[in-house]
Amino acid sequence: MNDQDRFAELWTDYLEGELDDQGFVDLQELLAAEQSFVQRAADLLQTHRLLGLVVAESPPHQDAFVRQTLAQLPKSQDSFVTEVMSQVVTQDAARDGGLEPARRQARRDRSVLTRQVGMVSAVTVVACLLYAFGAREGDPDAAHVSSPHVRSVAERQVHMASSAHAKFFGELPPPVGAALLPQREYVLMSGLIEILFPAGATAILEGPAVFRIVSDERLALDVGRCSVHASEGAEGFCIETPVSRVVDRGTRFSIDVGETGETEVQVIEGAADVYDAQRFEGSLGAAERLVDGQAKRFVAADSFATETVPFEATSYRSRLPDRVISYQTAPGPDGDAENLTSVTVQRGGIVSRLPVDSLIPSRVSWFRSTTARPYLCGAVTISSPRLESLSDTSLVTGVINPDGSLEPLSTDPVLEGDAGTPGMAIRFDRPVLNGPGADVLFFDLQAFGNPPDGDAFHVSPLKFRDGLQSLTIEKYDLTMESPEAKVLSSFHVHFFADKATSLTELNTLATSARQQNNKFRGLAVGIDLSELGYASGESVDGLFIQDALGDSDFVDPVFIAGLPEQE
Repeated sequence: MNDQDRFAELWTDYLEGELDDQGFVDLQELLAAEQSFVQRAADLLQTHRLLGLVVAESPPHQDAFVRQTLAQLPKSQDSFVTEVMSQVVTQDAARDGGLEPARRQARRDRSVLTRQVGMVSAVTVVACLLYAFGAREGDPDAAHVSSPHVRSVAERQVHMASSAHAKFFGELPPPVGAALLPQREYVLMSGLIEILFPAGATAILEGPAVFRIVSDERLALDVGRCSVHASEGAEGFCIETPVSRVVDRGTRFSIDVGETGETEVQVIEGAADVYDAQRFEGSLGAAERLVDGQAKRFVAADSFATETVPFEATSYRSRLPDRVISYQTAPGPDGDAENLTSVTVQRGGIVSRLPVDSLIPSRVSWFRSTTARPYLCGAVTISSPRLESLSDTSLVTGVINPDGSLEPLSTDPVLEGDAGTPGMAIRFDRPVLNGPGADVLFFDLQAFGNPPDGDAFHVSPLKFRDGLQSLTIEKYDLTMESPEAKVLSSFHVHFFADKATSLTELNTLATSARQQNNKFRGLAVGIDLSELGYASGESVDGLFIQDALGDSDFVDPVFIAGLPEQE
């Protein structure tokens, strides 16, 4: 048994209350000899807490041992670990005072880490809360590796380069820039992630997939599909599957591993050598070389067998889809996110960070509801004119809860009189040009208990013609499960005693303010005007927004803006 396996066995026995005195001594020696075991300890602790396997009580000297072990975590680890170790508080404080008092207490007293008696449960409770609510607003770009030192560390580790709609089994997705732990089994339930290896190889995995980081040059794929690009200098990168070892020789290729281990390899360009997994260790053995335009399936039964399959260039994914990647904010009075400062988007495969003053503001030009409800959010006192709340940079002010329809519009919305169409129309300060990828940015307030993918809504042209159609958004680019979706500053909602059937009534009817005690997150989605049928380069003056009425939750637009023409 090697040291890694021995450490995993000892630490697991310790967490489950089954470690004897000699094992405890051996565990201490391993931790002292190998720094990487400290990170492994934190990972296994989280896993065991999720599974409910950590003992409820342990001797005081062992509690101290947990504290000492986790206190060794280096500052250069990913943001999740850093947040947990810098902000950990007792379980009682997290339960009785809520998240915010815990965070404030952690900032006031960093030495709390060395004083906790119930560290095992405390780490788990606060870790889950912090990871669920995202990183602190002290980081201007917490979704990414923010400092040069941390960035240089991440570049020397296997880390998450990007993700799109990624969902992991039993945990939230690692933040962009986070190091992926060696030998840990990750289960990607759905969505896409891109992993970057230190030598320059990249792998895009598509859920469902089960994978492990074997080393800086090896990825184990037990089931699922991935696309690999090994740039110059990354030759020799290896994908391990249950039946084969696929070694890059300077290429782009895709791998699809079935539930029974059969492996299909499609080489897009360059070359790849495929070895029998049973004969790979020790000596490479005989390899079957595939070159660009070749594809084969490899199966291990009594012997390693291959068969030629049709070549499909579309099996290879060169990049993640265009989307809103992240956004950056300035904090509100309570330290959480409030004012948008910039947004990072991928459009036509090009990633750009756009300052908020480069975006094209929108203004409400029509509003009609059929039922009285809260229509505005923001400060305790509503600014005047009220309609400007959608146009400012705050993510906690807006014209919320617009009415809607189960079916999206197929004809022009009526924007006048008592027969007006329920919903809201917006006009851009200047026309938005339809370019590659998203053209319009849409932010929504969302709390836990609401749909985690975001509140569904319809977006329609203000004027229909042949070829134009409505688009229903059911899943946002940044959802409640996205580490990049920030916790928003506290705000008030303003209840209307009567329904607002016009802009005039929205701006003048009496309201009552109610502060929101729940924590909300800012979800974001990009709207591609091409999906409404607009031609490339066509300009759009405005859009019509309706809630999709599929549930009891209404969409809460707090910021809608056009994206500038791509240079």
